[in-house]
Amino acid sequence: MFTRIRGFLYRHKRKFVIGGILIGGAVLASQYAQKKLREWQERETKEFLEQTRRRHHFESTERTCNQTILSLTPTVREAVIKFLDTEDLVIRLRSSPTDKVSLWEELKILAFTRASVLVYAEAMLVVTLRIQLNLIGGYMYQDSTSEAEGHGTRALHISSELQHNYLSFCHHFVNDGIRELCALVEEKVRLIVEGTSLKQKLNLQDTEQLFWAIQAAVTGDISDPIKCLNQYFLPPDRLAAADCDTLQKMVSETTDLLESDEIISLTSSCVSQGFSLMVDRISDYYGPAADRTALNMNAGPSGLQNKTQMSNSGLECSNGLTNFIHPNNVAMPMAKLIPIVNGLVQHHTGHGAGPDPWIQQLILDDKLKLLGANVYEAFCNK
Repeated sequence: MFTRIRGFLYRHKRKFVIGGILIGGAVLASQYAQKKLREWQERETKEFLEQTRRRHHFESTERTCNQTILSLTPTVREAVIKFLDTEDLVIRLRSSPTDKVSLWEELKILAFTRASVLVYAEAMLVVTLRIQLNLIGGYMYQDSTSEAEGHGTRALHISSELQHNYLSFCHHFVNDGIRELCALVEEKVRLIVEGTSLKQKLNLQDTEQLFWAIQAAVTGDISDPIKCLNQYFLPPDRLAAADCDTLQKMVSETTDLLESDEIISLTSSCVSQGFSLMVDRISDYYGPAADRTALNMNAGPSGLQNKTQMSNSGLECSNGLTNFIHPNNVAMPMAKLIPIVNGLVQHHTGHGAGPDPWIQQLILDDKLKLLGANVYEAFCNK
């Protein structure tokens, strides 16, 4: 029996060797494939968890950014009203002074300046905060990832104090930057609006052209705030005094971003949208009734008539029929337009007021959201 088995093995030796090699190779290949599969699954799971964690952190950063914008907006508006106060002029006009015309002329300048400054200030604030908070968010995510992986030397350690010092540059904008912005815009407004008589009638297109002319004049100035965002937000004396290398690095990177053509173009687009929205709001007061209804200066500091008195200003009833009249076909004297423009800044002031349509539009703007996402992603992987 043993001889027969040995003979069988001898005769089929080559088959057994080849078969053993094939089976062994298959086992090894299977084990290798299983190992690579496990590694791929672990890598995919880790990447998915990291993407999920990064997405949640970015969404949290975006919520913080929106909340910060909403909390600072009333402060910006109050600063604009403080530097360009019109209440005293309105009170003096109510008393029928002898210099009534000169007071109206000054109110005209201040009203258009306030409205224009508000558009610029809030657009500049939102763009800068998007950059700052997403830059911090990206660094904080990188910081937490480095610590979790045990690479503490790579972490920047973005402390609460560092965050406070970095974001405190916005206070420079509110305290000093807006003052500079008011002076610049008022100078341009005087050039554009001063020659318009109080009796001159303006339709909606004429009003729109005034705002476009103001924007063009500001853009053409060497101190154009959109091209000089650093000048309004980042005070040179505080930058020189910064003793933290990380803070200096963050400020340097912020400066590069604010000076980039992409940010300049985006901010300019936001300002244009702001003026368009302002003209849309003014259009609510244009209608056939507006041309024959006197604005009541006793209605309040803004000088605005109660909007309900003009709610049907775009409609005129005749013989039981309602005929629509386009606002562009209605003209309004400059003297009646001034209280309306002046009142645009008074609305939504105070920390108890809700967000105005302009801020809501900026918060929801897709281009600004994309800007925040790009900044965050760039500094997550830096």
